[in-house]
Amino acid sequence: MNMNQEIADLEYYTVEDFQKDFDTLIERVQNGESFLIKSEHGEAIIVPYEEVVKVFEDAGVDEELIRIHTNHEEGS
Repeated sequence: MNMNQEIADLEYYTVEDFQKDFDTLIERVQNGESFLIKSEHGEAIIVPYEEVVKVFEDAGVDEELIRIHTNHEEGS
């Protein structure tokens, strides 16, 4: 996700809609898109993995902390 992009400009889905079209939307995220997911409990943003790591690196997060949270097989 381009950090200059406004969250309000992101395409959004309800949790139910996201679940219905999960495979297609996850493929779009893997191709670089980001989405806002809205529910009665709040909102979440789904972003490509590389963008999350870049944000952490840009923020000066320790490389070891990034590694222990990203270097694993879970969710792959």
